[in-house]
Amino acid sequence: MSCIENLNEDCLLKIIEYLDLEEQLQLWQSFKPTSRLRSVLSYRWQHQTNHSLDAETFVQDPEILDVFLQCIQPTVSELTLRYLTMDLLEHWKNRIFPNLRELTYMGDENSELDGDSDIAILVGCFPHLEGIGLSGNSSGQHISRWRNLRRLDLQLCWYLNTQCFEEICQNLRLQTLSIQWHRAEEDAYVRAICTLKELQELELDIVHLSTENTSKLLRLPKLSKLRLHHFEELDDLLSDIGNQRGQDVVAAAFSDNIWMRPSNILAKFQSLRCLTLVDDEGCCAIDFRTTIINCFPLLEQLHLENSRIWLNAHGIWEVALACPRLRDFSLSNQILYDEFFVFCESTMKRALDQRTEPLRMHFYKTGKEDLIAKHFRHPNLKICFNPTNNLFSQLTAESVELEFLPQES
Repeated sequence: MSCIENLNEDCLLKIIEYLDLEEQLQLWQSFKPTSRLRSVLSYRWQHQTNHSLDAETFVQDPEILDVFLQCIQPTVSELTLRYLTMDLLEHWKNRIFPNLRELTYMGDENSELDGDSDIAILVGCFPHLEGIGLSGNSSGQHISRWRNLRRLDLQLCWYLNTQCFEEICQNLRLQTLSIQWHRAEEDAYVRAICTLKELQELELDIVHLSTENTSKLLRLPKLSKLRLHHFEELDDLLSDIGNQRGQDVVAAAFSDNIWMRPSNILAKFQSLRCLTLVDDEGCCAIDFRTTIINCFPLLEQLHLENSRIWLNAHGIWEVALACPRLRDFSLSNQILYDEFFVFCESTMKRALDQRTEPLRMHFYKTGKEDLIAKHFRHPNLKICFNPTNNLFSQLTAESVELEFLPQES
């Protein structure tokens, strides 16, 4: 092993890049405290701004945790902690991480913590935190002490206390919130959320929302995005949203569920300009052109991510014919087969000849760039193979995201 130390620092750093943290720690243990390799490892840890740790990372030698924390303390800005025991969390006490802004904390649900003592430690360590995702046994206590917090994800906090949540909403100027609640708690949670006058994005993992409470949430002055997880009454909720603010919905993303939505509900969102479909092969069960396009006559952008809707490209040109306003189309993270390029070229020509401006088409990770360049050729067509800004890979299965125009003051 000693021969590795003869390499220069650049080579050592490149080798370390290929190792995960556990392997880096093993390498650390293999060398003497005065070794040059330990110095390079320390440099690597200090200059990496995001880290991910779990309970197994330091279980063999918790003392190394102190060395690691000392290295990352001044520089880390993003951190993921998974199922750390209270013994390991004790090593974090009395340390302040001045640049930590984003934290994902998965609490150990099987440990016998003293109330929310783990959250109390985290509050002390990360005073300038701006975004956090929490899971575990947290009741919500201490969260409101993070006065700079703007993004809060409590979807996986099943033991959240209603009073603690109310305190969070009263004391923090949240801009993004993800939350779940039991049906009996609906009124209290909606009442608390309605005090968040700076809230821009809201994600709900719920089983019911009344028409009255829907109206209250939709009146939030800065609400621009609403994400809903699939549940039995989703059509009723979408209908309420369509009735109350359907004219303000300009973009929508559906993850494997648009084919479940009745056309009379989709038609409430006729102002839609941008439609994104993710992980959806169910659209083959509906007539995409007559159902979807008729519901969204003002459509300007259509993005398909891992959504095999048509057997061949003929469907694309039919949509282009039916949507004269369409200016951007993208297809990403979907392997295309040779039969996709067996289509009627006259349909493509008719769709593109009638256009007053070119149609931009983005293809990303399709595996068929050569065939796309060969078959998709027209003066009114611009092809590129880079990703767009509309990748929704993180959209949860069977969920819907709606984007609103700002409300008039």
